[in-house]
Amino acid sequence: MVDPQKTERLLELLSKLDSGDLDQAVLGIQSRSRDLLWEQLPERIVLLRHGQSEGNVDPMLYTSKGDSRLELTKRGIRQAKEAGKRLKALAPKSGKIIVCTSPFERTTQTLLALYAGGFTQENVECVHVDPQIREQEFGNFQDPGLTSKVRAEEQRVGRFYYRRPNAESSADVFDRVTQFWDKLFEDNGKGLLTEPNTKYELCVMVTHGLTIRLMLMCLFKWSVETFASVWNLGNCEHVTLKKNVKEHRYEICVEESYPQRLPWATREAWIVFNTKIAPQEMLERLAALQEAREALCDEGVREEALRLDKAMDSLENKILRARAEPYTVIDYLAIPQPRTMQTEEVLSRLVPGHGHGHKTPEEMHRLVAAPDESQIEFIDWWGDNLSYQGKMLRQNRVGTIHSTRSLSQSRNPSRSHTEPPDLEDPEDPEDL
Repeated sequence: MVDPQKTERLLELLSKLDSGDLDQAVLGIQSRSRDLLWEQLPERIVLLRHGQSEGNVDPMLYTSKGDSRLELTKRGIRQAKEAGKRLKALAPKSGKIIVCTSPFERTTQTLLALYAGGFTQENVECVHVDPQIREQEFGNFQDPGLTSKVRAEEQRVGRFYYRRPNAESSADVFDRVTQFWDKLFEDNGKGLLTEPNTKYELCVMVTHGLTIRLMLMCLFKWSVETFASVWNLGNCEHVTLKKNVKEHRYEICVEESYPQRLPWATREAWIVFNTKIAPQEMLERLAALQEAREALCDEGVREEALRLDKAMDSLENKILRARAEPYTVIDYLAIPQPRTMQTEEVLSRLVPGHGHGHKTPEEMHRLVAAPDESQIEFIDWWGDNLSYQGKMLRQNRVGTIHSTRSLSQSRNPSRSHTEPPDLEDPEDPEDL
């Protein structure tokens, strides 16, 4: 039999919910629920790359042996045992540990060698093998003859989006590792790390270099450009994520990572100097194209107008390059977001030139040489990958930074070609 008083109280409660009288209470419950969720999560998450594999030593193996079946070398086993000693120092003395690993043979062997090196197997409550954190699929077998073609196509498509035949793109892997994070952190008590009856103190993930970068990209909301700047960890190197309960987030703990630094990241850029003038013939050619474009007012010459627009854009990019010098920004992840807007931080990390991939971080730090900030017009972060018009949009500029200069120089021959050009926006000369 229905109790009239209980029914009345329930209707009164529902009415208050509908009217908003209980909004603060509802928000308080939601806030407390988030606090409880984060208290449940492990204090640390360690992302560890596998030890040296056969494929790391002999790339030709990819032509005859499936990527998932590649094993560790003897050196790779030694690396994993040494990593086991390091992880033992991070492991809780009595708390529970969960291990998440890729199903590939080299990650399985890495985990076993971690145990052999001293990593506390007794405290491992669960080993979760998950294909979502496997290596990026590069095709069933990797034909070495495709390498040059693939590299060329990657440049045109973009490495993050490029998909080889019978393979995945990095974007595909990003999607599945995002689902993996969701599986861990599911807030209904059914996540691997959020089950109310099981509190893990440490989560160790044994996976792959590219996969780790994409997992960090997802967790820290990196842009595609930032992801592309980050280098793979070395074999059996790891990144430690430490829980910040108050902020409800994980943060990279440099002191507990190996090596003790942020993941190494470098980004190539072109520094455009206000002291450099493009060749006069290029400026005159641009002025001629601009005048020809302005003369096309008839709708019937749309194709010709498009052709001129493309020619102007290409020439303006060439002029930009003529006024620029190549630099590499090192330790890119250490720059606060939004990174491309942090002028002082960027300048303090500039190394002249491109193509420094063979140098160690220590060598790169010794090569830092910042140019005079007063001589910098802006930083071209995109090079050949973006049109001139696109760069101006990214820099919040209107029109071109060359047109006024080119016309004024062609009509004012008394002006010295070595004289620094006027800036398009003199009120904001540091708009980098």
